[in-house]
Formats: sequence, structure tokens, C-alpha cells
Amino acid sequence: MGRIFALLLLPLLLFGGSVKPFKWNDGESFLTFLERKKLPLRIYYNLDKEDQKLTEDIPYNANCQMVVDNKKFIRQILIPVNDELQLQIYLTPKRRYEIKVIPIVSQEYTETLYLPIKTLPYDDIVKMTGSKNLASVFVKMFKGKVDFRKGFRVGDPIVIVYTQKYRLGKPFSMPEVHGAVVEINGKKVTVYRHADGRFYDAKGAQYEKFLFRIPIRNPRITSGFTKSRYHPVLHRYRAHLGVDFGARPGTPILSTGDGRISFAGYSRGYGNTMKIRHSNGLTSLYAHQKSFRSGIHSGSSVKQGEVIGYVGNTGLSSGPHLHFGMYSGSSAINPMSVMKKTTEGFSGKERRVFIAIRDKMDAKFRKAFSNKPIRKPYFDFHETYYVDSETFKPKPF
Repeated sequence: MGRIFALLLLPLLLFGGSVKPFKWNDGESFLTFLERKKLPLRIYYNLDKEDQKLTEDIPYNANCQMVVDNKKFIRQILIPVNDELQLQIYLTPKRRYEIKVIPIVSQEYTETLYLPIKTLPYDDIVKMTGSKNLASVFVKMFKGKVDFRKGFRVGDPIVIVYTQKYRLGKPFSMPEVHGAVVEINGKKVTVYRHADGRFYDAKGAQYEKFLFRIPIRNPRITSGFTKSRYHPVLHRYRAHLGVDFGARPGTPILSTGDGRISFAGYSRGYGNTMKIRHSNGLTSLYAHQKSFRSGIHSGSSVKQGEVIGYVGNTGLSSGPHLHFGMYSGSSAINPMSVMKKTTEGFSGKERRVFIAIRDKMDAKFRKAFSNKPIRKPYFDFHETYYVDSETFKPKPF
């Protein structure tokens, strides 16, 4: 945490400036942003292809910072791309603007939240933690299993075990929920997050009923999803916010699930691109297409498995392939974490791994129900609420 403050404060000490927070505008391109701030466009064009495409994944609600001196001259801009990496635009001693991708310094806590229901779980979680993200994830986990609008009594408790990152003293990015339980009329309903990132019940049955399928037949993954990795040869940080499937030009691309097309057009980085919004709140992206299927356009409804376009090499692409992305809101997630499994349930080694995760989580649930954590303040920047902070892991710079 201290390194990020030093990064921001150094220009202030030298130039007597200030830090101005701002949010990334919905729909604004990186080039448009540079033009609006009267910054040289070569900042963008000096990036390599992969980093240029990264600018198209800046979340529209990203909390950015701009450091300006007392003459209103921009000295530095920090723009998060995900919860691991950010773009840093900075003024060199030779008064030349440069850009690089650097890691985000954050602190990570694993927390157990115990909360008696007073109104509705979503409202109560937001009131206690201030996190709409945590409340949304919790409700989604139990969708179709528990009707929170009826059947429960005031005082019925819920327990959530989750990891939350904090940046500059505030919750940052989506929380990662490891498990949750709700007790309704004395009956407990539990959900567990397995190592594959999916949610299951105590018997290993998958909770999520809206499941996606791979968008290409006979898939061959050429590049996987990663929020951050350090390239040992290039000596810089890279990210790949999607999965690449290698295929011949013209190979049919299939809709990963039912939904409605929210965008079908061209972008400089992703070429011919299509986005489909699904009923569970996620949006899928299909990039570098040769062309879209005839008659399909923005606003069209599509079914799972329906042909929507064809593999191509448009945009900033080094060869024919499908770049497949998945987004929760405007934040990229690993598409493979929401794909339908080829087999249901667990067996062998995978079952033993799941049982170990389940038993460990059950122990945390029992502890929370037994101790009913006392009300105590959680840091000076956070609302007071029922919480037991278990681990603290500073993320290295």
C-alpha cells in the first residue's frame, strides 16, 4: 500500500500538485480520452498490440486517479484495467509522456460475515458492508434455491466467507466468495465454491442453472485467461482478458448461451466484434470475426448454439482465431469458469478435493454460528458490522 501512496505523493511534493480522482466514462475509447485530456496520441500507438487491446477492457466504472501540479499540468494518470493491473501515464524528466502497465498494489483480507436478516439479504448486506457487489454475488448464489422474499423469519442468519481486496483503503474489485449458508426456519442451505470457480451444494451438484457452452466446435485453446503475468523476456506485465481458440478462417462461431446482442460492429483492437447480454447478468464477447452471420445485428435475440459469425483475423490479430471474453458488468472474468461441465458431479481425486473444501468451509460456518461475532469496527474507513477478519495478505509491488 505504501508504494502506491509514494507513487502518487512524489509529484505532489515536487510540484505542489494534487490528486484528482475520476471514473472512466462509459463507452469512451482510450484514444478519445487522450484527445479530451490533450495528451499525445502516440501514447496509445507506442503500445504493442496486446496492450492496445487491453485499453478496450478498461471497466466503465473504473476508479482512476490523475496527478496535476499547481499549474494544472498533468503529471501522472493511473487507470485500472482489472483488479491486478493498471495503465500508468506519466511525464518523464525530459517532459515526454510515456505509458506502461504496472501492478496494482492492494491488500487482501479473507472475512467471515455473520448477519441476522432484518429486511432482505441484499439490502442488509449492503447496509452492513456497503458492498453491492457482495450482496449481488450472494443473491445470485442462491437463485432458484431460496426465495428470500418469503419463507424466512426476521433474525434468520446468513454467513458469507469471502476474500476482498482493498485499494487506497477502500473495497476494490469483485469479492471472491468461498462459501455461504443461510438458515431459514431452522434449515440450513449451503453453497461452496470449488477449485474450478463454480458453486456447488453439499453433495457436489452445481448450483448455477444458466450454464454456457464453448462457442466453437472442436475447441483448441491457444491462449488462456490471465489478469496478470510478468513476461520474463520482455520484463513487463501482461494480461489476457479472455480465451483464444485457434481455428481456420470461416469456422462457425456459436452463441455461448441464450441472450440478446448488445453490440455488433468494429473496434480497432478487436476487429469485428459481437457482444451478447445474457439473462444472468453476464455479457459474452466474440472478437476478430471475419464476418457476422447474415441477418444478425444489434438487438437480435439468439439461442445457445446458434451460429452468430465466423472466425477471422480482423483488428489487432496475429492470425485467425476467436478471442472469447466474458464480463460481469464491465469487469472481465474467466470465461471457462462459467462453462457447462462435460460430466456432472465429482469422482476420484476431484471428489476428495471438493470434500476437503466443503469440510473446511463447514468448520467456518459452525464457528460463525457458534460465536456470532461481536459488533466491532472494521478499520477506520469501513462501516461497523459483524465480521471476523481471518487473514491479511499484502500484495507485493
